[in-house]
Formats: sequence, structure tokens, C-alpha cells
Amino acid sequence: MDFVKARVTLLGTAPLSQSHQHGEPFMEGESHDDYDARTWRSKLNVEVVDGKPSVVIPAFGMQTAIVAAAKYQSRKIPGEGSKTWTAKFTSGISVVGPVSLNVDPASVRSIIISANADGRRGGGKRVPRRLPQIPPGWKTTFDVLVLDPIITEEVFRETLEAAGLFIGVGQFRPHNGGTNGRFIIEKLEWQDNRRPVSVKRERLAA
Repeated sequence: MDFVKARVTLLGTAPLSQSHQHGEPFMEGESHDDYDARTWRSKLNVEVVDGKPSVVIPAFGMQTAIVAAAKYQSRKIPGEGSKTWTAKFTSGISVVGPVSLNVDPASVRSIIISANADGRRGGGKRVPRRLPQIPPGWKTTFDVLVLDPIITEEVFRETLEAAGLFIGVGQFRPHNGGTNGRFIIEKLEWQDNRRPVSVKRERLAA
């Protein structure tokens, strides 16, 4: 199948925090606070990249951010009536693999927030919780396959820019009412791998 590959380099303009759900067991007699203090680094999303563990943004998380930006913009497709770009981005792009930040999990520091004990915003007792957080300046390069030919470089760039401003990635991102996970595009390479299609022309009568 022929497609366009967009190689994207993003630069984080806000801290990036993660809250990956993990299954670390409690130690005997361990309190919730002690457990949180011991296991907070397990809230990072980590994959082995080039033989080394690295903090990553899951491919689904990045793709969801781009699709959410298309929905947020609600821009109509020229010549398509009331149709917007949302459906095109939902099924017409694919983020290739986990998005590596090239950050050693052991180097990440934590912050302490006041969180709802039951995990639901606005309800229940509030307790201190530790979350891993990477400061602004984080950077990543990854590939996105653009499968729907109607998505042009200009449309893709504008949607990705909106994702960085209004949607974000990770925990406490703008899309969820937060301020973390914002980014800008540092570089975008548009590699069109589609083959030209020959068009048969009718001979004009003499």
C-alpha cells in the first residue's frame, strides 16, 4: 500500500507528567503513602529502545492527541459539505510504534500533587501523590503514516500544531483541563511514497 510518511520532531514547551497504571504489589505492612513513595517511577511508560530503557509516549496516546485536535478544530473539508477532518484523522493516520523521549527512567524526578483518594475529580478525601515529571525541553522524533491521501502536509501540520497547543500529551494535559504536555513542531519531513498513476487520454479526432 502506498502512503505518505511524516517524520515529526516535537519540542516540549511544558512539563510532561505520566500516570501509567501499574501492578506493583504492596509490601507487608506498607502504607499507601510508603507504597506511593516506593513505586512512583513505575507510573512512567517505559520501553526498551536501541537496547536501553527509555520513557515513551504510547503510540495510541500520541495518535489520540492528533485526532482530538482534528475534532477540536472542527474544520470542514473543502468540497465535502459539512464533513470535518475528524473521521479522516481517526482512520487515516497511524503513529508508528512508541514515541521515545530518549530519557532514562532512572533520571526522572517526581513531584507531589494533592489528588483525590478515590481517583475521581471533585470528590472524596485528598491525599498527597507522587508523579514522575520531565521538565520542558523534552524532545522526540517519530513517524506517522498518512494513509488517507486527502490529508495534505498543510492540513497535517495545522492539526499537529493544534494538538500541541490545545490537547497535549500525558497526565494533566490541556485537553483534560491541565497545563502539562504542550509541544511545538521543531521539524516536519513529508515523504510522499505514492506512485504516480498514468491517465489514459482519448485521441482527438483529426
